[in-house]
Amino acid sequence: MIGGLFTVYAMSSIAIIVWCAYVLLASPVQTFRSFFSDRLLMLLTLVFFIYLFSGLNSTKDPSFYQERLRIKLPFLALPVCFAGLKNRLLTRQVYALLYLFVFLSVLTALQISLNVMLHEERLLRMYEMGQMPETPFHHTRYSLMVAFAFLAVLYLWQKNYVLRYRWERPLQLVAAAFLFFFLHLLAVRSGLLALYLCLIYLLLRSIWQKKNFLHAVAALLVLVLLPVLAYVTIPTLRAKVAYMRYDVSRLLSGQLALNYSDGGRVASILAGWQLFQENWLTGTGIGDLKVEMTAKLGSDAMAQRLALPHNQFVFVAAGTGIVGLLVFTLAVMLPLIVALLQKNWLFVCFNIIVLSSFLSEATVEEQIGTVFYLLFLLLEYIYLIGNNK
Repeated sequence: MIGGLFTVYAMSSIAIIVWCAYVLLASPVQTFRSFFSDRLLMLLTLVFFIYLFSGLNSTKDPSFYQERLRIKLPFLALPVCFAGLKNRLLTRQVYALLYLFVFLSVLTALQISLNVMLHEERLLRMYEMGQMPETPFHHTRYSLMVAFAFLAVLYLWQKNYVLRYRWERPLQLVAAAFLFFFLHLLAVRSGLLALYLCLIYLLLRSIWQKKNFLHAVAALLVLVLLPVLAYVTIPTLRAKVAYMRYDVSRLLSGQLALNYSDGGRVASILAGWQLFQENWLTGTGIGDLKVEMTAKLGSDAMAQRLALPHNQFVFVAAGTGIVGLLVFTLAVMLPLIVALLQKNWLFVCFNIIVLSSFLSEATVEEQIGTVFYLLFLLLEYIYLIGNNK
């Protein structure tokens, strides 16, 4: 599944299918007993069922409804599969999987960085027009994964984890520094917002634990200076900020231009919110959401590109109604509460990364986003509850 996030998407789907088959053949009784004894796992599967039952209210676009169900199938399958791993995940296994994820993130980031350096002038013009360089998949979700990889490698360094050699530890710090730089070079706002929200959380956590005023002031200064230094030294970030200023100025003047990033994003969220207000009880039906959004925004090519709300909560609310929104919100907020109670900062940061992206993207409405979210959410959750009841 991790390999499929960066290479061939079908790998992740094939891995899930094989795992489900193994669970059903090898230890179905034990797996389902573990599953039905865990409220969080059962709650996550309800996300699939709210999409399934919204089909009763979907009549206009059967193909889109089937696509939504296909993308949400991991919400049904993976909680059951991971239930079979309760009390069986070893620390070295979890750390090795995180290490693999970090390695693939660094590898793809190096490739993109080299491309930026070789074609700097052309890419700067793209940034000035609000376009992005080629990434392994959608740049927003990719930036979220890189932000998590940065935190994961710091976590592994803190835990003194190495595959084999002690010289891996300084390389881990080099990888962390590179990923931090790369996130600013790529200049995707969702990834940068998630990164700095996590750093703020870690700063507050450190202040609470150590209660050292001078340490807190020094860390705060560093946190403020880092983005300023990045802005001064990284041309792609400056170009992105310049485009964002222009886009936001149009937005503040009341011009919701669909062909601009922020304007189009806000227009899609407002249209989705209007649909929720008009159909608050049952929603439009998840299968009819695209048709109804197109009716709100128009049928031209730009409106078609924005024909779904760029906010995960609004997406669910507009498509499934108030009950679906409540179930989904509870399902995605409960893991954050568990992470805070378990006092595991990497698990907390992972939830911060994904939940912050929900505000400006329908993150789990694509296969990559869904697999990334559930894979690492459940991996960390099952490991933590198995080792700390």
